[in-house]
Formats: sequence, C-alpha cells, structure tokens
Amino acid sequence: MNEADKGKICLGALLFTPLVTWFIAAKALYGFTPKDARERLVLLIQQTFDLWPLWGALLVGEIIAIIGLIIFFKFNHQIFKGAPFKKIYRGTRLVSQRALASITKEREPQITIADIPIPTKAEGTHISIAGATGVGKSTIFAEMMKCCLMRGKMQRVASRKDRMIILDPDGDFLSRFYKKGDKILNPYDARTEGWVFFNEIKSDFDFERFGVSIVPTAKDSQTEEWNGYGRLLFTEVSRKVFNTSRNPTMEEVFYWTNEVPLEELEEYVRGTKAQALFAGSGRAVGSARFVLSNKLAAHLKMPAGNFSIREWLEDPKGGNLYITWTDEMREALKSLISCWTDSIFSIVLGMSTSNTRKIWTYIDELESLDYLPSLRDALTKGRKKGLRVVTGYQSYSQIISIYGSDVAETLLSNHRTSVVMAAGRLGERTLEFVSKSLGEIEGEREKTGISRRFGQMGTKNINDDHKRERAVTPTEIATLDDLTGYIAFPGNLPVAKFETHHVNYTRSNPVPGVVLRESTAFAGM
Repeated sequence: MNEADKGKICLGALLFTPLVTWFIAAKALYGFTPKDARERLVLLIQQTFDLWPLWGALLVGEIIAIIGLIIFFKFNHQIFKGAPFKKIYRGTRLVSQRALASITKEREPQITIADIPIPTKAEGTHISIAGATGVGKSTIFAEMMKCCLMRGKMQRVASRKDRMIILDPDGDFLSRFYKKGDKILNPYDARTEGWVFFNEIKSDFDFERFGVSIVPTAKDSQTEEWNGYGRLLFTEVSRKVFNTSRNPTMEEVFYWTNEVPLEELEEYVRGTKAQALFAGSGRAVGSARFVLSNKLAAHLKMPAGNFSIREWLEDPKGGNLYITWTDEMREALKSLISCWTDSIFSIVLGMSTSNTRKIWTYIDELESLDYLPSLRDALTKGRKKGLRVVTGYQSYSQIISIYGSDVAETLLSNHRTSVVMAAGRLGERTLEFVSKSLGEIEGEREKTGISRRFGQMGTKNINDDHKRERAVTPTEIATLDDLTGYIAFPGNLPVAKFETHHVNYTRSNPVPGVVLRESTAFAGM
C-alpha cells in the first residue's frame, strides 16, 4: 500500500463514516418515508447544526472513523519496507509476529521463539540463530529451554520427554534451569561428573569412532596429515591401554604417547598400525606427539569417574546435561568441549530410529568450538534419531574459517529454521548470507512517467515494471534493534519480523553457574 492509497482510505473514512452516522440518526429520530424523503432530508441538512443530535452524529462518525483508521493501520502494518508491489507473483511473504503465531499454533504444547510456536514437524530440521554479541540470542535460547522444561513436565512417559544438552558459557543457563538429576561436565567445577574416554568404549570400532572426536579432521590437507598421525597413534595406544590395564586412564595414554622415549613407544606399538609412524626419519611420530600434546591436555584435567555419555543418552530418565566453562577456562577446555559435543552427535547417530525421542542440543557460538566432524551427519541424519540442533553464531566468515566455504554452507543450509538478528555493519559476508536466507520477492510495480513537448501539455505514462528483490535487505538487518529479528520456518510458511523481551528467571534456591573445585582453583601456582 503506497502513500496515495493510504490517503484515499483516510479521506474516504473521514467523509463517509460521519454521513452514515448522520443518516442513521436522522432516520431514527426524525423519520421519513420514501414519499417525503427528499423534502425531509433537504430540511434536516439545512438544520443540522441547529439540531444537536444531528451534529452530534457527525462528531461520533468522525471519532469512529479515526479509531477505525488507527486499528486498520496498526494491524495492517507493512513488514516489507520496499516500494509496494501492485501484484506479487511468488517468493517470500512477510507477515507480522502475531499473524505467523496464529498460523503455526497447534493443539499440543509447542516450543516457541519470541512467542511464535515452532511447527512440531520443523523441530527436527534444526534451527540456526544468527546475530552479533548482545542482540538477544541468549534470550531466544532461554525461551526455548524453558518451553522444553514445561513441555517435559506435561509428558508422563519418560521416553517422550524433551531432553537437553546445553553448551553453557559461564553456566548462565545452568543457574536458571538446573534441577535435581541433571548432569554437569566441567573439569574445574566441583559438581562435575567423573568422565574418561574409555567409559564410551563398547566395541573395538569405538576407538576409531571416538578417536575422530578427540583428534578431529582438519579442512586443509597439510593439517589433516598431522592430525591423521596423531589420531592413529592415539587410537592404537588407547586400544592397547584398554586391553592391558585394569583401570585405563588418559594419564596412562598420555604417558605412552608423549612422555616415554621414542624407543619405548616404538616397542609399545610394535605389531599395531602405529608402528608405521616410525618408518623413515621419524617426522610422522614427531608430528603425532605434537598434535596429541594439544588435544589430550584438557582430558588430563578431568576427574576420574564412571559417567558415560552413551549410557546417559540411553536413559530416558537421565535429565539434562550442562557443559559449562568461563571465559578464563575457554582455551584450556576448548578441545575437550569440542570432543564431548562431537561424541554426543556420534552416539546419537548410532542410536535406534525413534519417532518419540527428543534430544535438543543447544550450541551458542559455534565458531568458538573446534571442527566437529560429526556435525554434518548430525544435521542431515539426526532427525530420525530424535536429534534437534539449535546453533547460534555471530559471523558466517568465522564458520567458513573453521569448516571451509562448502561445508559451512552445507551446515547452515541444513538448519531449515532461520532466526536472523542484528549483525555488525562491517560483516558484509554475514549480512549478505542471512539476507539471502530470508528469500526474495518477485512482483509487479506501476512505473509512472511524464513526457512533455515544447508548448504542449505533458503526457502521463503508466507501465508495469517486473521486479525481483530481497525480502529483507542487508542494511535492514544491520540496523535492527536489540531483541528484534526475522524468523523463517521451513516450507511455504511466511517470514515474520519479531520483537522479544528479556525475562528474569528467579529461583527460591539460587544455583551458581560454576563452583570451582578446590583441587583445581590454584592449579599451576
């Protein structure tokens, strides 16, 4: 609707409505019949401002018109900010937050984003939340988590409950939503479960399977060559430790991979695939030790225990899992957090197909983790296993730097629900990517022109102009206010602009986000 159309609507309402109310009042109070209507109406028109019921009816009509226009323009708010189309052929439909919520509402309880219900069928197709720091991504995460907890309480069958794995910087979500029976993984937290890689080993092939999570594949061939050496050495040494030790530990693995002299290590792996690393100049084994010194360091900080991620996932009454850290711990724990996350995906993919299982994995700031080899398969195959991945990220360019452009596009394109919030003005690549994700509009506009000849009247020409343009431009995304954004669900559903709000979650018994272990509080001093 253009300004001319709005003007016509306003003028019509302000003129027509008072006439209708005047006519109703004249008919009801003074009466006239078809025979005398003409004479009576002329007389009443002349005396309108002398008869208070008639001029009062005009005033009431104006008030009704103004109120009606306010309501009309409020609920007919145009989400698309470009020049209006005369006709839309195809493409994205932009609607209000309230309109989309009414479309996606179902009878059964749903998870919501900015009070917009997520279609139940869309949950398993995964959700990405793009936005710069401080724009409100955590608010969206918290709302979804709260909905998972509420829906879980309403479900009596444990195997049908929503369960959550939450990567939780600073323990913020833990402090809000932790409940008895939930699990914590953080080697520096006094409440952590004791865990070691060997707790996940059930079959011989698990060494290779989880070896990829501990020493992930790299996007470039040179780095992957080094990582491959490290992965091979770790796999063979850990297999031998597991088979020969009564209580296998990562300390024992690290002792053999990185601390013993090369001659002893060569003798230890003799007869295994890792023996090939010692052929030639020894460059391969040196590279392997260098890689493992980095990848295994965080595992050595983890207290011993019997907690198994695999067994926890298989137990429908296992509660939720919080993987926490603080900014100070991030670099020290990055490889361990990435290992846990990738292992979770690998384990879920190995579970049986289920139509009732709901495992939500919340990953805020995907770019802060190492390369996750199992993430692509988790996104493309996890739906049948009940996996629901919710990924937050700040910069598309950072995702590319970790995964490469092709894999990065594959990962994000397999999050079929897109939430787009404000991004930095200088992040052109990110702005362009998220703008494209919201689609385009193809339609027809009227193009008006006036041609003049000297000494003659101008001639007005109106032509149809076929256009295709972005539903939401990069500039619109860059200038979004905090706590506002756009949401696009899969399928033929429209895109909505939304506004959400912060919610303060209070507890009668506060739970701290992180409780430092005494044995690690002053480690290294």
